[in-house]
Amino acid sequence: MAAGAAKRKELDATTHLTNPALFDFWEQVFLGNADIAVLHGGRSSSKTRDTACQLVRLVDHVGVRMRVLCIRRFQNRIQESVYTELKWAVAHLGLQAAFDVQKTTIIHRATGSEFIFYGIERNLEDIKGTSDVDILWVEEAEKLTEDQWTVIGPTIRKEDSLAILLFNPKLVTDYVWKHFVVNTPPHTVVRKIDYTENPFLSQKALRDIAAMQESNPEKFEHVYGGVPLGEGELSIFKRRWLDACVDAHKLLKIDLTGRNIIGFDPADDGEDKSATADKIEGVFVDAEDWSSGKDELVQNAKRVWAKAKLLNATVSYDTIGIGAFVGGYIDEQNQASAAKVEHFAFHAGGAVMDADKPSDPQNSNSPLNKDEYLNLKAQAWANTARRAMLTFNAVTRGQSIKPEDVLSFSSAMGKEKLDALFTELCVPWWVESEGKKRVVPKVKLKKDLGVKSHNLADAVIAADNVNIVRSGPAASAEFRGFY
Repeated sequence: MAAGAAKRKELDATTHLTNPALFDFWEQVFLGNADIAVLHGGRSSSKTRDTACQLVRLVDHVGVRMRVLCIRRFQNRIQESVYTELKWAVAHLGLQAAFDVQKTTIIHRATGSEFIFYGIERNLEDIKGTSDVDILWVEEAEKLTEDQWTVIGPTIRKEDSLAILLFNPKLVTDYVWKHFVVNTPPHTVVRKIDYTENPFLSQKALRDIAAMQESNPEKFEHVYGGVPLGEGELSIFKRRWLDACVDAHKLLKIDLTGRNIIGFDPADDGEDKSATADKIEGVFVDAEDWSSGKDELVQNAKRVWAKAKLLNATVSYDTIGIGAFVGGYIDEQNQASAAKVEHFAFHAGGAVMDADKPSDPQNSNSPLNKDEYLNLKAQAWANTARRAMLTFNAVTRGQSIKPEDVLSFSSAMGKEKLDALFTELCVPWWVESEGKKRVVPKVKLKKDLGVKSHNLADAVIAADNVNIVRSGPAASAEFRGFY
């Protein structure tokens, strides 16, 4: 907060109607050659209100008729759009006499310039048919998909037209983040801003922000710092690590070996999905998830058993909840088919392995496993993330790496599947429980951020953290550490 307070001290909220921190940004946007303006960052940063003020000023100043199309994903009522912010901006700037604020639109009296409002989800075709648009304002653009942008983008086909995208980053794999921030197209102005540059925040707002920073640093970094999930300080995986793991064994010219493993995260109904991740000869070659109807656990177990039989693989399954029954169903299939598909019960909520050994194999002074991790799940996620980091360092920095530390995903899985998998791995972060690390609970992910369950990621972890040393007709197995 000290650094934030220092930055804020430079701004004088009493002498400005709009945020002076953004003066240079808007000058670039309106006076330069920008086709697209991107303003992203955390909450309480003044993005929306400042944009509303600048557009009201622009429309009042230019003296020609303009159409400003304002859209967001969902808009059940006009009050849910940026209409409310524009109405506020008209009053804030003292321009009530210049504008006719109607129930569903706002019109400049002298020029006939108008602000029109749509929700993307229900009005995409109407937006597609909108013509003669001078400025497109996309609020909450983090939810914009590539397909939607393909439809919406051409609405600003006029010479000197402009698109303004405002958003709080969500995931490092979101289309808007990748396409406009990471890989910025020509004639695009991008600016990041957070609450530290907003001179208009109340002391109450600052106290609330400080409280979140103290109680939940990862959520604070994401919500108010504008850091997308997967790049935060406490994120278990970093997206750049995982990107470096694609075909890592080929890039490093290292032949990987190992027992074929299918990681299985079971589900039988609800929003949760069943998922598998196939690790064949040391390389992840496939991952898939699917919805399950009620009481379809047996059917799902048979499906995974059949794949394992085909690939001569061992099934490593999460035993939490309904997963406790998977081993029995696989045994039944083995007996009925005279097969020998082995299976391993991955007790995610169980005790850590090698409790009295250092948590970092490369640092003898690191905390012991029993002191660092709350359960096996936390230890397993940390192990796979460690291998992702070591692989990243080997691929991008030329550091030496042992074959058993290489984490590799086959590019043959396809970009879409790898994106989905890497997103799920990047989302969770560390939380503390009983003074030890644990993976943030799925219910908290959904409640705080609306993020779905990471079933594909759990399947990868189950497959990546198994060492089978003994098995027999009953397909029993022991866990003897990580590899």
